[in-house]
Formats: sequence, structure tokens, C-alpha cells
Amino acid sequence: MGLDATTAAEVAAVVTLAVLIVAIVAASAGACGASSGACDDREAAAAVHDVERALGADALLTYDQAKAAFLTKASAEASSSAPPSCCAICLSEYGSGGGDERVRVVPACGHFFHAECGIDWWLRTRGTCPYCRAELRPLPRPAMPGCPPMPPRAGGAPRWDGRL
Repeated sequence: MGLDATTAAEVAAVVTLAVLIVAIVAASAGACGASSGACDDREAAAAVHDVERALGADALLTYDQAKAAFLTKASAEASSSAPPSCCAICLSEYGSGGGDERVRVVPACGHFFHAECGIDWWLRTRGTCPYCRAELRPLPRPAMPGCPPMPPRAGGAPRWDGRL
């Protein structure tokens, strides 16, 4: 083997190792990011699944079902409020796509939005209703072991409920 053949073999080995290192780094760093078109569908499917798992299956309804539930809740609370006629996110009217138009309902407050308007992203990142800021489903605080509950306040002083 001459000097040129040895040098060529060394260069080929270095290039091969460099390519291998780049492939390992790209795989471990999550090269399947938001800018990659191949993984967007999988990430979007996982995101929708996460929101549906958090809210439950009853949070994705047709507009007609959500409107009926809103009217039922309003009549039970003796409220005369009418269901919203347009989505608070995209400002287009409900029902323009027919009665089978899908809406996402926030269980805590009953507000609903087009399922295609990015509401799942909002709910996943913020955890509140974009209209009234109600929590999705308030979780009870777990009791800490070894910590007795606080005694009631003396003198009837008002308690702070966490709102500003």
C-alpha cells in the first residue's frame, strides 16, 4: 500500500466516523422536530390524543350537541344566556359547515370552540378556557403525609381563595 492509498483510507475512515457521530447526535437530539414535515402528523396526533385524554371523550361534540348541552345547563342555572353564535378564536359562525361541525367543549365552564381552530394547542399549553380563563378540570390538592390540616381562622377573617 502506497502513501496515497494509506491517506485515502484514513480520510475515508474519518469521514465515516464523522457521519456516524452526526447521525447519533441528530437521533438523540430529536431531529424529528416541529420543522420536519415527516413527524408533524405524528406529533399532531399525539397532541390531540393528549387533550382528549385530559378532557375525556365527552369534550369533542357536534355543534348541535354542544348547543343543546349549553341550553340545558343555562336552563338548570336559571340563566337566560344564549349559546355563542361564533367561535371566539376564528370569529366564524357555528353551524355554517352543517350540523355535524365538530367543537371542543371545556367541561368546567361549558364554552366551546371549533376543533380545528387550534384550541387543543391552547388547552395543552395554558390549561384554561381562552374565553373565561376557567381551569379545565380543577384537580384536588393531595394531602401531604404528616401535615395536619390548618385550624380554622379566629375572628371570622376572610380566607384568601387564590384569586387576585
